[in-house]
Amino acid sequence: MDDQQNKKIIITISLLAIFAGLTVMVGWIFNLPALESIIHGFIAMSFNSALCFVLFGTALLSTQYPNSKYHRVLFFLLSLVGASIGFITISQDLFHYNSGLDQLFVIDKTIPSPNFPYPGRMAFNASVNFSFLGLGFLLVMSQKRISRILSQFLFHMVAILSAIALIGYLYGVSFFRVLLYRTSMATHTAILFFFLSIAASLLNPSIGMVRLFTGEKVGNQMARRLFTLMLIMIIIFGLFRIPSQNSRSLPSLDIEASLLAVGFLMVSLLLIWNTANWLNGIDKKRSEAEDAVRRMNTGLEKIVEERTAEYQKSEEKYRSLIEQASDAIYIIDNKGDFTDSNASMCKMIGYNREELLQMNVASIIDPEELTIDPVPDGVNNKWASVIRERTYKRKDGLTFTVEINAKLFADNRIMVIARDITGRKKMEAELREAELKFRTIADKSMVGVYIAQKGKFTYVNPRFAAVFGYETEELINTFPVETIFHESFRATALENVRKRMVGEVESVHYEAMGQKKDGTPNWVEFYGSRAILGGEPVIIGSMIDITERKQAEEELKSSELKYKLLFESSPVPMWMIAKDDQSIIAVNDAAASMYGYQKDELQRMNARDIRPQEDREKQLDGYRNDINTTTPELTVRHLKKDGTLMFIHISARDIIFEGRPIRLSMTLDITEKLQAEESLKKSEANLQTILKNTDTAYVLCDPELNILAFNPKSQDFVKEQYHDILAKGEKLSAYFPKTRFPRFAEYTREVLLGNTFSYEVDYPQADGSVYWFYVKLVPITDDGDDILGLMVAFYDITERKNAEQHLKDAYGRIQAHIDSIKEMAWKQSHLIRSPLANLKGLAAMLKEDPAEPTVFEHMEQELNRMDGILMDMAKEASHHD
Repeated sequence: MDDQQNKKIIITISLLAIFAGLTVMVGWIFNLPALESIIHGFIAMSFNSALCFVLFGTALLSTQYPNSKYHRVLFFLLSLVGASIGFITISQDLFHYNSGLDQLFVIDKTIPSPNFPYPGRMAFNASVNFSFLGLGFLLVMSQKRISRILSQFLFHMVAILSAIALIGYLYGVSFFRVLLYRTSMATHTAILFFFLSIAASLLNPSIGMVRLFTGEKVGNQMARRLFTLMLIMIIIFGLFRIPSQNSRSLPSLDIEASLLAVGFLMVSLLLIWNTANWLNGIDKKRSEAEDAVRRMNTGLEKIVEERTAEYQKSEEKYRSLIEQASDAIYIIDNKGDFTDSNASMCKMIGYNREELLQMNVASIIDPEELTIDPVPDGVNNKWASVIRERTYKRKDGLTFTVEINAKLFADNRIMVIARDITGRKKMEAELREAELKFRTIADKSMVGVYIAQKGKFTYVNPRFAAVFGYETEELINTFPVETIFHESFRATALENVRKRMVGEVESVHYEAMGQKKDGTPNWVEFYGSRAILGGEPVIIGSMIDITERKQAEEELKSSELKYKLLFESSPVPMWMIAKDDQSIIAVNDAAASMYGYQKDELQRMNARDIRPQEDREKQLDGYRNDINTTTPELTVRHLKKDGTLMFIHISARDIIFEGRPIRLSMTLDITEKLQAEESLKKSEANLQTILKNTDTAYVLCDPELNILAFNPKSQDFVKEQYHDILAKGEKLSAYFPKTRFPRFAEYTREVLLGNTFSYEVDYPQADGSVYWFYVKLVPITDDGDDILGLMVAFYDITERKNAEQHLKDAYGRIQAHIDSIKEMAWKQSHLIRSPLANLKGLAAMLKEDPAEPTVFEHMEQELNRMDGILMDMAKEASHHD
């Protein structure tokens, strides 16, 4: 059985399994009992069993279409799902639990019974077979041989289990139907398992029992015939037994055994008769073939005798022919040793005949060639009618190329005819080189090359085809030559072709309008000459696409008018001056207006007339030099008609006008500009003087805080405070301590938004003193208010800050002194108030009784106390001083 037969079997069984599974699934989904059992009278197949048959049938079918992008992934997923259903069902039976898988998809309303306790669950044997199939499918994906052997073993196990179940059904043996468990699988389930396992085993036809039935040898054919007849015998016996079981009058066991023995004997006799006839047929064919061979040998022996006689007669002719042949001829045996050679061979190789007969053919072949292309070892098909090239080595060491023609004789000798083709190889190499040069030049040329014969192109190079929008294959031997011409030029082109083909002219050169493949016109220039190739006239020529040149000519004509208008109407003074004598050829109105002349006046003048006398020699030197491009900055002095001196900026270029060298120039009056620049230089000098002598440090930065410029004061500041050297291009942040820069960065962001910012900052010194600086950040803007950067100004305000601090300290001391005076005044006034109040009281008492002596004593005492208080006040006042 070949692979194609195996493929047909696999596809057929896969489709059968899928169809059967889908039929049962439809029966369960739509409650159609007839479809659930497939075959009338059989028990119903479970929904999960039908689903597994669909999964495995689809997986098996996918193996026959390996070109699909996802066939391996599909095969793996389908096999894994089917195996999982089988393993879960097995685990439910072994461990006595219900996972819900049995009625996951459909509900089986069958009433549970001791023999069928779980409605919807597939038979234990069926779950085992599905597990074996799934595991076998997963293993067959592996490239390892051990995995494929295991998968084939699993497929055989499924076939055996299903076959045992079928035999049990046929012969009424319940043990065979149950085998592994108390529930048995349905008959049609066993049939599907049997065929599905056989189809799966065909995936590895060289492994297991399958190779016994798939080979093409006699033993394989006999195995297929005997096994098929044995299966038929078993099925027939089983079918005979089923009606007998269903009949009312059952025969005894002895009668059944006798009938079985007689039937087995008759079928065995039939098998022996069939096999014997088949083997006898093979033996008969073998005998007929042997008789045909014997008759053929007898005829051949007669032919050999006749040919031997003829050979002996022709041997002398053969030897004479070989010796007189101009080609080198030699004969070697099956080991490559020389057995004969002619004179031409000896002359070509430089050895005499006796020397050659002692050598091997490998000794005359270039050793370098032998390493990559050795002489065939022994006599084989490589020597049969071989024509090839070899590099031989002469006796003097020189190598040369030969063409050999080897012929194998019946006695395993090889005759070789060798011809020196060194000259031919050289000629071929030169021819190939010339062809390559022509092809390279033609194919890579920017000029179109063509050959036309009999009204069609026989060759065009890629450039020729590209000009007309074709591929080269589209033009060669397809369209008439006039196809590439515009209809208005086709008659002219055909006439030019005719003249050359009939010999009226040898060559032509003309311009014509072409027509591209898409209908677009273009302009081409043709060169073509008449030649003879193969005895027939042809036209060989070249073609140039001049579409751009034609357009350029048209544009030149148009641009001449444009440039004339531009020259005349330009607001910039323009001049055309002859280089040889400096005569003014042409000027525009702007030039005449700026210099105060009329145009015709200037055109009668010389360029020297508008230059001061002392500059004319320098002007003459300038006209002697050639200008290849527009001149750089060139400033000269010119005179107006009224004698006013002007400073002129000149841009010039040398051109050829009407065959005469001309200098085309534009003149701009930059007198006011130079004056403004002079003023600006003075302002710049003044500004630099101010910056160098100011006490304020200035630093200019771009928006990224790269330093653009600074003055000497800023250098001193950085050196003193940061001990660093200020440099252009550096980041300003490089000179700030990490503790200060974040706040400074916040200030710069505000400034870059257009705001001016200022603040004061202190710099403590090593000696304990503090320097103070006033910092001002100002945005730098252009005329359009675009911010170009910022300026940082540092001004030393240490003296002002110190003076302010001294003033604050003096103010504090004065305030403290005033406070102490206030405190002293309050204190003394409080102390004086007490004796004074007492004196006032004593005075009142004295008015009532002037003679009371104690009053005067008390008054004297209070007066003394007041005097002491006043003395203390005086002392305390002296301390505050």
